[in-house]
Amino acid sequence: MNNQKIADVLYEIANLLDIRGDNFFKTRAYRMAAQKIEVLNENIIDLVKEKRLSDIEGIGKALTEKISELALTGKLKYLEDLKSEIPESLLEMLKISSLGPKKVSALYNELDIKTIDELKDACKKGIVRDLEGFGEITEKKILRGIKMREKTSGRVFINIASEDADEYISYLKSYKN
Repeated sequence: MNNQKIADVLYEIANLLDIRGDNFFKTRAYRMAAQKIEVLNENIIDLVKEKRLSDIEGIGKALTEKISELALTGKLKYLEDLKSEIPESLLEMLKISSLGPKKVSALYNELDIKTIDELKDACKKGIVRDLEGFGEITEKKILRGIKMREKTSGRVFINIASEDADEYISYLKSYKN
């Protein structure tokens, strides 16, 4: 795994913790660790192998263990446990502009909205605007974000597609007949 992929996982954990309603400081720790890993000049796997991960400011024992597990195995039990608690469709909602983890959490916990289709329907019926922190304008922004997402789904930035292609090619080259 490269630095960016590990950072992406840490951001995902922070989002899941926010949706679950965990402590602000805990979610912030994951986001800050992700930011630091994104800009590292060294490969995270080297730091893990050399047991220097905890040298990075803000990465304590618990994060060191989780990042090490992820870097060395490509998997993280903690993430899988979080994903089993929270419907995956809620993470899809985070891809809608104007929706962050706290708003997704409110939609899920207060209106039992689990899918984008349910969200779209609730917005059209004017149900979402009654939630604290929302309103008619937010409802319209959500509908606009859903419409934009529907238009652009399936598209990928060329740099991301190229990076993924390079990884697949490298993987395939490692297997010889």
